[in-house]
Amino acid sequence: MSRILLSFSAILCYLAVACGSSDEPTPTPIVIDSAPDQVVGFGISSDFSNDSTVFVITDPGGIFRSRDAGATLERVNEGLTDGDVKQIAVSPVFSQDRTAFVTTARKGVFRSTDSGDSWTPVNDGIERRSVAGIAISPDFGTDQTLFVGTRFRGIFRSTDAGESWNQIGLPSSNVIAIGVSPQFTNDRTIFAGTGRNGIFRSVDGGDTWEEITRGLYANFVSTITFSPDYSRDQTVFIGTPQDGIFRTTNGGNFWELIIEGLTSIRITGIVVSTTFRGDATVYLSTLSGTAFMSRDAGDNWEKIDQETRGYRSMAISPTFEIDGTLFTGTGGAEFSRSSDRGQTWDDLIVEPIVN
Repeated sequence: MSRILLSFSAILCYLAVACGSSDEPTPTPIVIDSAPDQVVGFGISSDFSNDSTVFVITDPGGIFRSRDAGATLERVNEGLTDGDVKQIAVSPVFSQDRTAFVTTARKGVFRSTDSGDSWTPVNDGIERRSVAGIAISPDFGTDQTLFVGTRFRGIFRSTDAGESWNQIGLPSSNVIAIGVSPQFTNDRTIFAGTGRNGIFRSVDGGDTWEEITRGLYANFVSTITFSPDYSRDQTVFIGTPQDGIFRTTNGGNFWELIIEGLTSIRITGIVVSTTFRGDATVYLSTLSGTAFMSRDAGDNWEKIDQETRGYRSMAISPTFEIDGTLFTGTGGAEFSRSSDRGQTWDDLIVEPIVN
């Protein structure tokens, strides 16, 4: 692998608005410029094949942005008051609205409407500010809908692009992962993975929920990934931190364990090819530091990369059928990029400049 050193210019970030209700004191301006310890996620532009924009989420260094597919990055934490960022969701019409959301461990949800140049807290209605899971409607440009999961306060929904939130279910659950059907406008389907109660499904946009754990013996569900052709194949993959990967082909009514060929079952990321209907290709990352690919919808797995540090995350380009791009994030603030569908990888290092 080639090793590329990435340098960054730290940006001093000062907060001028309160995070939360109007009676909370305005926090002291802070600077989030810590050196990242690990890459925990990625947010990729829906127009990645043209704009090459990707956000790299780190702990505790916050958010970095690249406009050249990861070759160079800049720290973009303006307005962010918590460097422990958990997840990111990028608008499916990012090239038009320039909108992205992140969840944080202590300060709730932040939104950017300027491609990440600045971030604003949007927590009206969220009772507890420890937020992890986030998912955005594939028709966000029209319905302005997104969902977040909180620590033991369940799942919240916004239908006005984060301006306000309503608690819609699972009130005592620690919601770690959320998945929204690619055909959400028609089927209204959402899955929610929890830290101790397995997985739940809603088929009415989140108004009601049912437990769907038949065949699933794992209580902790950390990753949910829908087939892009879900309305036809009813396929969803879920990852667990200790029990491997499970698949349903009937919309969650039954789950099967699919670990043939895996040498690690500590799953940290699952992504599905945008042309899954034709190629049946799925990728996953593991905490052991190995990434795998399946060419038969998960029946069998083969190694595609080997690292010395465990993987914390994996992401796929929304325009994968054009650019073939994948990202994996590791401990030690490293991440890798493949531009040929996982055949070869460039190993990248996040290393901010110390002023």
